[in-house]
Amino acid sequence: MKLVLLLVLGLSWALRIAAFKIAAERGVPAGIIIQFAVIGILMSLLLISLIRRRMPPRTSLAMRFYVVSGCLGFLLPFALETIVAGKIPAFVFIVIISTMPVMTLLLSFILRVERASRMKVLAVSLGFGSALLIAWDNTAIGVETVSLTWILLAFLVPLFYTLNTVFVASRWPSGVDAVEIATGQAAVVGAAALLAMPFSGLFVDGWVLQRAIAPVVAIVVLETAALLIYLRIVKAYGAIYVSLANYVSMFFGVLIGFFVFFEQPGWVTLFASLLLIYSLHLIRKDGRAEAAIEDPFEDDDQPLTKGSISR
Repeated sequence: MKLVLLLVLGLSWALRIAAFKIAAERGVPAGIIIQFAVIGILMSLLLISLIRRRMPPRTSLAMRFYVVSGCLGFLLPFALETIVAGKIPAFVFIVIISTMPVMTLLLSFILRVERASRMKVLAVSLGFGSALLIAWDNTAIGVETVSLTWILLAFLVPLFYTLNTVFVASRWPSGVDAVEIATGQAAVVGAAALLAMPFSGLFVDGWVLQRAIAPVVAIVVLETAALLIYLRIVKAYGAIYVSLANYVSMFFGVLIGFFVFFEQPGWVTLFASLLLIYSLHLIRKDGRAEAAIEDPFEDDDQPLTKGSISR
């Protein structure tokens, strides 16, 4: 089941990127897509919560968790992606983003959130090598004109994703399920999107809105499902395992490019895809990630993992 969840998560992320690409080809600005998608995701999760009759806990401990995870996992990396994406070549950015599982592996080991194993190290290493090969085979290289400042800023994107994944895995609030956490995170991001909308300078006319409807609906459905699956994997199997979805999305991206956008993958990409499949086999053999040896975020206050959250 955990491999199926990982594959579905990676596929959802790849399809979301394809939806963004289709929107760009229709002339819809990315900022408009993101703002409407964020609001749509929030409305979808609120509807699910109403149907379940279980709204997210609103205690101070729970709110702290939503704000921290919402900022680390969404607001900060999204803002940086928007800023640096146009400043560095696509190849460089793809390689930098693909370091997220490596960062997650190192941080989890350093903080003793998950046990160290040769299988995990080998699987992440093979996955990273596969990502490098796929990026190199499908993107033109051009790093000579890139400022070191932009490179360093770009590395903050996978770092924020890593910090969020490890934070969620180690500080999951007791008595709160994935839907409640997702809704709390979406509320933080949605509120930020609504506040930023008047200052974004984005003008939406009827022509743009009409072309944006289909991509926005697709992104809302895909991202809502991906967020819930992501949280379920983090809770059940750990931060390192869920980070491998980053590599899976690259593999599905190659398939989508071939079947939807008629892009021809090279032999290097096909070989890298086989390496990626083998890396997933290795991590699957490693079994379920063990619980944290100790909580590295534990303090003298009430840590979220220790304290119960009342409704």
